[in-house]
Amino acid sequence: MKVPERVYAGAVVAAGVVVLVVVLRYGGAIEPEIPGLPTAGPVTVWGLPLVRLFSDGCALACVGTLTAACLAPAGSPEGGRCARAAGWWALGWVCTAALGYLATLSDLIPLPVVNLLASPDMLEFGLSIPQTQALLLVAGVALVVAVSAGAPVRARLAVAAFGLLPPAYVGHAASAGDHDLAISALMAHLVPVSVWVGGLAAVLVHFRRSPDLPVVLPRFSAVALCCFAAVTVSGVASAWVRLGTPSDLWRSGYGQLLLAKAAALVLLGLFGWNHRRHTVAGVADRGVRRTFVRLAIGEVTVMAAAVGLAVGLSRTPPPGGGGGHDHLVLEYALAPFSPAALVTEVRLDPALLLLLALAAAGYGAGVRRVPGWPASRTLAFSAGLALAALVLLGGVAGYARAMLSVHALQHAVLTVVSPCLLCLGAPLTLAARATALSPDSWRLPRPRSLMIAYPVGFVLLYVTPWLPWSLSGYAPHVLTELLFLGLGLVVFWVLAGVDPLPRPVPWPARVRLLAVVTAVHVVLGAYLILGPRVGGEWFDLAAPPGVPDVPGDQRLAGAVAMLLPLTALAVLAVRMAWLRMDALARVR
Repeated sequence: MKVPERVYAGAVVAAGVVVLVVVLRYGGAIEPEIPGLPTAGPVTVWGLPLVRLFSDGCALACVGTLTAACLAPAGSPEGGRCARAAGWWALGWVCTAALGYLATLSDLIPLPVVNLLASPDMLEFGLSIPQTQALLLVAGVALVVAVSAGAPVRARLAVAAFGLLPPAYVGHAASAGDHDLAISALMAHLVPVSVWVGGLAAVLVHFRRSPDLPVVLPRFSAVALCCFAAVTVSGVASAWVRLGTPSDLWRSGYGQLLLAKAAALVLLGLFGWNHRRHTVAGVADRGVRRTFVRLAIGEVTVMAAAVGLAVGLSRTPPPGGGGGHDHLVLEYALAPFSPAALVTEVRLDPALLLLLALAAAGYGAGVRRVPGWPASRTLAFSAGLALAALVLLGGVAGYARAMLSVHALQHAVLTVVSPCLLCLGAPLTLAARATALSPDSWRLPRPRSLMIAYPVGFVLLYVTPWLPWSLSGYAPHVLTELLFLGLGLVVFWVLAGVDPLPRPVPWPARVRLLAVVTAVHVVLGAYLILGPRVGGEWFDLAAPPGVPDVPGDQRLAGAVAMLLPLTALAVLAVRMAWLRMDALARVR
């Protein structure tokens, strides 16, 4: 007998709700009331986790349907249905985020929901609390996704993925012993989980009877494998930061829930292995398609239970040993400085590690698909990634927010040295040969705009309050470094002359751009050596032991900011001159 689809949907939702209720009732997620102290009441105690569960479900469905729309072939009617369905899921996300604002405010004050609704002044109080501010931002982002039905699907997916991140800054990650790594691990966890869980549900709902399933399923299988790896790495990093000792895994309620989530992840890995072995390649066959549907329903049910566990885990306090830090402003422990610590210290940022691993995996896959790819280009790209990893995941990353000289080192590598090597690796040429991408579809700013944007970026960073703001928190610092990395990649895409450009750039324009970039670093180095103090009082507060002279550290930063980029630019100038002479010789 054929079971109605709504029965399957109800079973999936029930799995998440049942697991959440069990965790709340027996897992220690709900703390007992203390006589004489105010309480939010049972409506908030039980309603807040349930609202969070449904909000997470809407977010997963929104991101997942947009992912499925991106994976669908061009002109697929199911892809259009996914894009439209994402708008409705985003609208549900808005409503549940608004309910979450009310329930969270009731829980924090604490005040019963009925009394809170009768006090408009108390409702406005939530505008000053980080937890409720994050929910308002989420609601605003989800509303943008809901009303932007005509926007490109990839842009809507990027906006929806951003909407997953604000709560990461106000949960348990915000109070973990290593604030930066805890937030990074949670960020690297939320987005892959949403793409994986929501994407599978969307493929199951919208494509199970579609003739496009044999195209969509292999694409999603590759994405799901990457998401599984990302979820595993970020989950281990998150547990490492929050747990004081390994024994907390079985001695604390928080650790036991982590073990339950790990078991669910292993089970989901077995589902994925069965998909890749039995259904992905032969899904065009009707019998295999039925097998895929049965496996996918079971997998989505386990995923719903895992989401319930995650919501219960968010309501469970971590063990006491996993929190706290002893630094005044950095919110993570920093050892006394020594030059050797720049190499020996390790800060494995999960989000950045996954981004670098994705770039390396993509380039490696392209090299395997393009026979005869020059080894020199592979070496250049690998060196660029290795240098980026060195300054983003090692001791440089830890001290960059506390010492201007180390910040200058990180900034010079990410803006000049690493982009130069990455562009010499010709990744766009490799992508064009390995896939159906065409250089005509790429967008290139005009060299004149780059000659303006490059110096303006440095002026704004070092002359305005941008620098101390970027050093004051994990997200501002990472966004700033990635912004300058992107600017460097675009500039050296033009200067390196290895990858094809969407339109020709005259040789004099390239020379002028190189001259502007060189002048910027000369002026910056001189400004740091001879000019006023940079960064306000930040470096006085953040400087670790072993830095006796903060003004002297700024002069060292000026030397680094000048000499390291100039060395790379001189090598690039020699290469450009050699290429120009070679081109003229061919013309003659």
